[in-house]
Amino acid sequence: MLIFISLLGNFTTAIDAFQVEIGLTVFDHGMTQLALPPLGRVRARTHLPPLMLKVSLANINLDQLQQTIGQVDDEQFQADLRRGARQTVLVFIARLLVLALLGGVAGPYFFGERERRRLLAAGLAGMLILAVLLVASYATYQPLAFMNPEFEGILKAAPWMFGLLEEALFKVRTLGEQLELIAVNMNLLFEQVERLEPVGTVDGLLKVAHISDLHNNPAGMDFVAQVVATFGVDIVIDTGDITDFGTPIEAELAVPIERFGIPYVFVPGNHDSPEVIARLGQLENVTVLEEGMITVKGLRIAGIADPSSRGTGMVVAADSILDEYALRLHRLLDEQEAVPHVVAVHHPRIARAFLDRVNVVLTGHIHQLSITEKGSSVMINAGTTGASGIRGLQARRETPFSLVLLHFDLSEDGEYYLKAADIIRVFQMQSGFSLERRLFGSAFDENSGDEL
Repeated sequence: MLIFISLLGNFTTAIDAFQVEIGLTVFDHGMTQLALPPLGRVRARTHLPPLMLKVSLANINLDQLQQTIGQVDDEQFQADLRRGARQTVLVFIARLLVLALLGGVAGPYFFGERERRRLLAAGLAGMLILAVLLVASYATYQPLAFMNPEFEGILKAAPWMFGLLEEALFKVRTLGEQLELIAVNMNLLFEQVERLEPVGTVDGLLKVAHISDLHNNPAGMDFVAQVVATFGVDIVIDTGDITDFGTPIEAELAVPIERFGIPYVFVPGNHDSPEVIARLGQLENVTVLEEGMITVKGLRIAGIADPSSRGTGMVVAADSILDEYALRLHRLLDEQEAVPHVVAVHHPRIARAFLDRVNVVLTGHIHQLSITEKGSSVMINAGTTGASGIRGLQARRETPFSLVLLHFDLSEDGEYYLKAADIIRVFQMQSGFSLERRLFGSAFDENSGDEL
């Protein structure tokens, strides 16, 4: 029985777009092993019986994943995955019990036993032993054992693997509850956004939605789409961290950007990998601004990618490196004939270097919405349009969905200037929203800063 389980126990199946291989090794430490080839595998001692449960992601059908996400909502997609996972586990257990029966019969048969009743008794004994081991494993299973995991594989992938476990595995119950809450309230959220329109709009020529730090949150992407449609936005400027781990799978979740139907300028953050940047660059309406200055609908936008976006480490770069990138962008602007209307960068340290040089400076990273004026410059942090992603769902205090709607007008010399900024926050738990309007330049009056 033990030989049959160890040699024939592996089971490969498809759960929606994911092909996984599940295996069980007997007479090993009571561990669970999760493998993501070729990055490596992480394991922890999770249960008492001498069984090792092995789960490996064998393949991902990206075409099917993209099609599925496009056709079903987030709640339905998760429900289908859970249902598929449960069915897979049941089939796997049934398969193991059959192997235990066959192994129990094969042992005495190999040594010459031919009496059917004794062979059947041996097979049933094998099934019973395995069933007891499986029940004991379930009863003693401790997912939090992954707080002290062992990692084997590519060293650079270790932070990604540990981060994945911390964000997904440990909080899976809380995450599921919060996602269900968001799904239930999404219609209410959209209704609240639509109610913002009657507040009135500033008479400007160009509307720019400044977003940042979506962190792989589909609800945040839908929030942006609703604002774009409701307010007639002309351009979206994203100051980075559209994903959490910089994986190609997450990049596919950003494909709905194409449906916005307007220019989308993306400045990579420290959570955006080269793979994510390359995928976004394939979208027809997306311009990835890694270093330089572009002109979109007459608006000159300069920017530089976060230093960490060149790799998959996702670490925050040292201050000296951030200062070096700010200097690089300064030198690039020195070579331009015209001053940009907007500088867009991910890290506030880089952004602060352009105060008093550029009128509007956009940034993100810290998940705190703010507007700071210094001299002739305004620095705007959109906060987190994705409500901090999974981290926001796990926080004790609610993190709102937020973005800033910028209203630009033309001066007498034909240059764009920032006339007003609408700070939009939507609160899921409180089922409410806030709109704060800030007026600048010739549009400023005694109503500046009113909160609605």
